[in-house]
Amino acid sequence: MSLLSFQSLRSICIAATLMGTAQLSLASPTVDQLSDCLVKSTTATDKTVVLKWTFAALGSHPELKAFSNVSDEQKVQLDQNFAAVLQRILVEQCATQAKAVIQADGVEGVGASFQELGSITGEEILKTPEIKSQLNGVLRYVDLNKLVMTFLTPEFFNKLGV
Repeated sequence: MSLLSFQSLRSICIAATLMGTAQLSLASPTVDQLSDCLVKSTTATDKTVVLKWTFAALGSHPELKAFSNVSDEQKVQLDQNFAAVLQRILVEQCATQAKAVIQADGVEGVGASFQELGSITGEEILKTPEIKSQLNGVLRYVDLNKLVMTFLTPEFFNKLGV
């Protein structure tokens, strides 16, 4: 088995963290096993570290910079904290599963293994009252009548068997 380069590992971590949606066409048993290990090994504190890093990373995008006020020192600290979480989980807690995924599915399998963790973390984020409030704010500007008229057609009801 060849060693992962820093660049490859960095790319995997960034893609898996920001999107949480990288996946193989059919998840192999090794991908599922690593996914389970990642979910079980990630604490609430770990998820907070990942959330903060993700926010800072997204805030670096030119279209989002005006909404983020993260200093260079804070970015360095966030990078260090996130690296520590990734290293602990992948190297200490889920090393056996990570090696198996790399051997069976390549480095893409590691990214695919983060999908479930990303999904669970995203669901938890959406449950916070502040996020729910922000999402509800959007609904004030959506014309629900247009949505109903567009999607609740007789054809739609027929497909539902109503």
